[in-house]
Amino acid sequence: MPEQREQPVALCLRDAVAVAAHFRDLALLEREVLAIAGLDHRGHLVCEHRLNGHAFGVPATPRDLLPAVLRAGAVAAILVHNHPSGRLAPSLADVTFTARFQQAAALCGLQLLDHVIVTAGGWLSLRHAGWMEPT
Repeated sequence: MPEQREQPVALCLRDAVAVAAHFRDLALLEREVLAIAGLDHRGHLVCEHRLNGHAFGVPATPRDLLPAVLRAGAVAAILVHNHPSGRLAPSLADVTFTARFQQAAALCGLQLLDHVIVTAGGWLSLRHAGWMEPT
């Protein structure tokens, strides 16, 4: 009888709770890190890319993140970053970057589902908090 192997379970990031749990390692860092999770049509993770910043931000543009998810064949994406200060509220730069990224992604046929901020004390979904344009 042939040996049966368990198939690896695909990580599904369909909601902000799952996203925050997957990226919980960012919460305790002393510098900001911006990550993008590329998802397939079922919400399964197909790629992840991270950019390191400094204590108060990550100098990034959509151009720094889009190629990784597009090469992986993702159809949707979720942005995630940490606030080492512990403050959950998005900064003006966070909201502006999210809007710019959402527009750039749409031009490439990629849907931005959310932008989640994680801290040691919790997390915040920009979509659920009303800081993102509807898709």
